[in-house]
Amino acid sequence: MSKMTDVLGDARGHLSTVPAGRRVWRYALGILGVSMLVFVLALPFSNTPLLQAPAFVPIYVTALVICDLVTAVLLLGQFSALRSPALLALAGGYLFTATITTAYALIFPGLFTAHGLFGAGPQTSSAMFMGWHAGFPLAVIAYARLKRGNWVMDGAALRPILGMVIGVLMLVAAWTLFATAGQDMLPVFLDGNHTTELGHAVLMLIWLLSLAALLTVWRSKPHVVLDVWLMVVMGVWLFDLALAAVLNTGRYDLGWYTGRVYGLISAGFLLVLLLSENAGHYARLVHLTAELSAANDKLMQLSLHDGLTGLANRRSFDNYLAEQLAVAARHQRPLALLLVDVDHFKAYNDHYGHHAGDDCLKRVAAALRASCQRPADLAARYGGEEFALILPDTNLPGARRLAEEALAKVAKLAIAHARSDAGPALSVSIGVAELAAMPEPHPERLIMAADAALYRAKGLGRNQVAVAA
Repeated sequence: MSKMTDVLGDARGHLSTVPAGRRVWRYALGILGVSMLVFVLALPFSNTPLLQAPAFVPIYVTALVICDLVTAVLLLGQFSALRSPALLALAGGYLFTATITTAYALIFPGLFTAHGLFGAGPQTSSAMFMGWHAGFPLAVIAYARLKRGNWVMDGAALRPILGMVIGVLMLVAAWTLFATAGQDMLPVFLDGNHTTELGHAVLMLIWLLSLAALLTVWRSKPHVVLDVWLMVVMGVWLFDLALAAVLNTGRYDLGWYTGRVYGLISAGFLLVLLLSENAGHYARLVHLTAELSAANDKLMQLSLHDGLTGLANRRSFDNYLAEQLAVAARHQRPLALLLVDVDHFKAYNDHYGHHAGDDCLKRVAAALRASCQRPADLAARYGGEEFALILPDTNLPGARRLAEEALAKVAKLAIAHARSDAGPALSVSIGVAELAAMPEPHPERLIMAADAALYRAKGLGRNQVAVAA
């Protein structure tokens, strides 16, 4: 992941927004260097005739169309997010190459008919090739100039996208119609499989147009990561044109085949980077989603638990009590509630200090939690030094027994309390109430009954359990 981040720049941004760093330039120049080396090695043999394989063309075109279409879609996705007209222009360039390449394959001689479909003539494929290779650099120039203006489009993205798609389709249809129906007006670019001098001259002008597109991107500073890799694409595109059209003799020689390979590399390069960028964003999204889920779980725990003791808080207590009361009433099951109060806690806090008071509450809470032996039992901090235990499916005798056990567990802590009149150690008073003894299953009534029992336990001298009448 770190190596891909080096190639793409900051994984948290977009190729079209993140400034290009040194590592991006280093990778880009390395790839251009390798491409140039292959170009230099192939150049002396570019005119060498090879086996004529018309089947190579549909394979090549299919791969090219898929690459360019997917690249256009990914760029349109970035346009939808960023509303940059420059991205829309570049996406239009890739859509243009995809559609005109499809038309080029349909009229290529020898694939479907001897001269191609739609009444194509001997010069139609050359005209289509030239229109194809002139249209894309023009789109790149438009991208660079629009990017320099830092323009952002307002409103929904669908309308400009539809406008661009319709415009590209109409342009390709018009050029195809001109190259087929108007073939009599076309000069001779290709004599058999060999390029004429006029054909070489026109292709040289298109090569210079591609070079101008590369220089226009270079001048559109400051460079973002997309600029750097687009310059790599244009560099490989120049090698493609030079070998496949300008410096070779015609179709099916080594330069023609090698140039087509360069064309595939040029078409697929930005696609690979955009897919890698999307994969990086997806991985980051998954990571952030996991972090967000963990944070939400933690917030949920914090919202439902007391920060000092770790027991359920008052909000959680209220929700759980109402839920269990409804279940108990519906299924005619018993439900018991214990209210627990630490005896003379204010005196303890004043005498031993707040730190000791907090520690005391934590130890009492742990003892009460230990008293809840079933998963459905809930121990909560009711408020201040008061605690509560909700005991589903527990009748009054069972609740009293558990209250006595809780009383004993707190006594076993042996926390010294010099200011208590209930004994030398810290103690608690517990009030017990049961749902079955109530006329109506209402939370406030049950709490009031348990609270009344708690006050009776305090009135009887504290450090004991009292059951609601």
